[in-house]
Order: sequence, then structure tokens, then C-alpha cells
Amino acid sequence: MATELGEVLLPPLPQITEETRPFWDSCKEGALKLQRCSDCSEFRFPPSVACPACASMNCSWEPVSGKGTIFSFVTFQRLYHKAFASLLPYVVAVVELEEGPRLLTRLVGLNEADVVKCGAPVRLHLEPLSDDVVLPLFELAGKQG
Repeated sequence: MATELGEVLLPPLPQITEETRPFWDSCKEGALKLQRCSDCSEFRFPPSVACPACASMNCSWEPVSGKGTIFSFVTFQRLYHKAFASLLPYVVAVVELEEGPRLLTRLVGLNEADVVKCGAPVRLHLEPLSDDVVLPLFELAGKQG
């Protein structure tokens, strides 16, 4: 369900849990941190209790570069939620970070001349939605800004 603040209709906000709080807190602090296994050193996303690579339960939250490439994407031309009406058309992408994990996100800062394709380099763009939620979105890395 969307949230209204004044006349701004916000998209559904993520449910922040104790397991995901460090991720969302890092975005609020202007960085992107992911869980990293203390035993095998693999980064992982989404957050989990055990490492999917080695089953270790030892991990820490460490910053990642915020750089990656587009693994897959879709351009939405049709409105599925009122909060996204002003964004049409918009691109939702799976971004593979340099550190390995993939994040489902939206691409921002695009114009009609931009060519979105798999393998294109992207960089992190943090967008505040509320006092508690800053979204990790991405933009094409070759763009200024």
C-alpha cells in the first residue's frame, strides 16, 4: 500500500527487520554495506543468518564499491502503481556488483538518448524516500552527475 506525504504518493516502503536493518542504515549513512562471511570472505545479498557458500554463521557488514554491471533489465511502459506514474517509462534492473551479489533496483537519470543494455557499467545512486528509507538505486556509470 502506498503512503501519502502531503501530495506526494510514495511507493510501498520496504519492511525493515533486525536482519536487514544494517543494510538500510548503511544507505541512510551514504554507503552500501553487505554481509560478508568471516570464514570464506564471500559477500552475500539478501541478508541471511548463514553463508550460502560455506554455511558459516560468522559474518560482518562491510562496505562495497557501489559499482557493477547490468545483469538483466526490463523497461516498464505501463503503469502498475500510481506512485510510479511520473517515472514512466522506467527501467528495473538486476545489477551485479563488482563484489558478486546481485540487487534488484531501478535505474535513474536516464534520458531518451541513453542505451540500456546488459553488461553496461552502473554506479550507486542513493535516493531518500523517507526519514527511515534511502533506496539504493543505480545510474549508468558513463553519465555525469
